[in-house]
Amino acid sequence: MNIQIIIVTGAIIQDGNKFLIGRRGPDEKSPGMWEFPGGKLEDGESLQCCIKRELKEELDIDAEIGGLYHHYTYKYPHVWYELYFYKVNKFSGHPIKLAHDRLIWETLENFNKYDFIPGDGPIITKLIDDKKIKDI
Repeated sequence: MNIQIIIVTGAIIQDGNKFLIGRRGPDEKSPGMWEFPGGKLEDGESLQCCIKRELKEELDIDAEIGGLYHHYTYKYPHVWYELYFYKVNKFSGHPIKLAHDRLIWETLENFNKYDFIPGDGPIITKLIDDKKIKDI
């Protein structure tokens, strides 16, 4: 069995206790599902360049990318996604929905109200676990 491996970067953009998430449009794969901004790595591109490019393409923002926050592999039967999530230290511009049909700032406590793409489950769990540690 041949397994395709796709490398994807995602952005953790936080403002206080809220995180920026977007809903996939009707013409996208998994329409109506929510996700963190980001996208696929292009040939010859570094991970940090990828996330900067994706944020410009999807949100029209220029971002200062921090260190790697979390990495994991999300496996489907014939495709594995290598996901690399980076925290955004700061950005210039106002996020606009160039790739999503909705953008919102939401708290972790309310994430259960949204239908996220399955591949974002592990990053949401890590964010919630890290918040619990901080709140102790």
